Amino acid sequence: MTTAGTMMTAADSIRAVRATAVLACAFGTAVLCFGFFGFLLVFPRAAVLAVVLELPLLLVGFVLLRLLRPIRSPDFIWSAAVLIWGATAAAGCALLANQGLVGLWAKSEGVAFASNWSASLSAPLNEEVLKLCGVIMLVLAAPLTINGPLDGMIYGSLAGLGFQVVENVTYGLSSIPLSGGTNPERAVLNSALVREGITSLGSHWTMTAVAGAGVGFFVLHSRSRVARGGEVAEQGWRGGLLPAAVCLVTAIAMHVLFDAPQPSILVKVVVNLVVAGAIYLVLSGRFIDRARKVVATEEMAGLIAPAEAGCLLSRRQRWLSLRRVASAAERHRQLARQRLLLDQVDRDAALALIRP
Repeated sequence: MTTAGTMMTAADSIRAVRATAVLACAFGTAVLCFGFFGFLLVFPRAAVLAVVLELPLLLVGFVLLRLLRPIRSPDFIWSAAVLIWGATAAAGCALLANQGLVGLWAKSEGVAFASNWSASLSAPLNEEVLKLCGVIMLVLAAPLTINGPLDGMIYGSLAGLGFQVVENVTYGLSSIPLSGGTNPERAVLNSALVREGITSLGSHWTMTAVAGAGVGFFVLHSRSRVARGGEVAEQGWRGGLLPAAVCLVTAIAMHVLFDAPQPSILVKVVVNLVVAGAIYLVLSGRFIDRARKVVATEEMAGLIAPAEAGCLLSRRQRWLSLRRVASAAERHRQLARQRLLLDQVDRDAALALIRP
C-alpha cells in the first residue's frame, strides 16, 4: 500500500470515528428527551429552572478546568466536544444501562438490597466506562490532542462535567414527583443547592479526570520510543495497560464510595477531591519542571531566543508579547511561532511522566 493510500485510510478512519461520535451524541440526546420531555410539558417553569440553575456550573467549570492545564489551555473545540459527549452520549446511554442493572439487582437480591446498593453497584460500572469512551473517542478522532496523562485528565474532567450537569438537571426534575409535585420550583431549587453547593466539588468530574489520566498514560506509552543499546525500540502499548487499568479501577472505586449509603456526603466529596487533586498535583508538577528544562535546553542550543524563552511558559507573558507587536501580520507570525514551540514543549514534557 502506498503512503498516500495509508494516509487516506487514516483520514477515513478519523472521519468514521467522528461520525460515530456524532451519532452516539444524537442517540443519547434522544434518550434523554424521551425520558424527561414529559416534565417540560407538565412542569415547564420548573424544567426551565432546572436547566438555568446548572448554567453557572457548566460555564464556570468549563473555564476553570481548562485553566488547570499548565502553560496553555487545551483546544477549545475538542474541549467542547468531550463536554458534549458526557452530557449527551454518556448520560443518555447510562440512563438505559442503569435502569437495566437496577432491575437485575432487585430481582436477584431483593428490593431492600437494591434500594440501598443498586446505585453504587450499577452506576460506577456503566457511567465511568461511558464517560471514559469520550476521551477514547477523542484519541481516535484527534490523535495529536492528547500527549499524556495530564491531557487525559483535563479532557476526562470535562467529559465528567458534562455528565454531571445533565445528571443534576435530571435529579432536579425527578425530585418534583418525589416531593409530591405541590411546589415543583422549590423541589428543583433544593436539589440544585445540594448538588451544586456540596456534591459538585467531588462528583463526576473528579472520577473521569482520574480515568482520563489512564488513557493519557496508555497513549504516551504507545507513542514513546526508548533508546537501548544504540537501537530504537518501541515501548509497546502493553506498557500503558497497567496504569490505564489502575486509573479506571480507582475512578470506579471513587464512584462506588460516592453512591454508597455510607459515609456522609461531605466525606465522599473530600475523598474524591483529594484523590483527583493529588494525582493532578503530581502530574502537573512533573510536567512543568520538564517543560522548564526543555525550554532552557532549547535556549542554550540557540533554537529559542531569550525573549521567547522568557515568555513561552506563561499565558500572561505570551499575551503581553503579542500585544506589543504593532503589525497584525507580525502578530500572526509570532502567534504561529508560539504554538509551534508549545507543541514541541508539550510532547517533550509529557515524556517526563513516564521516565525521568
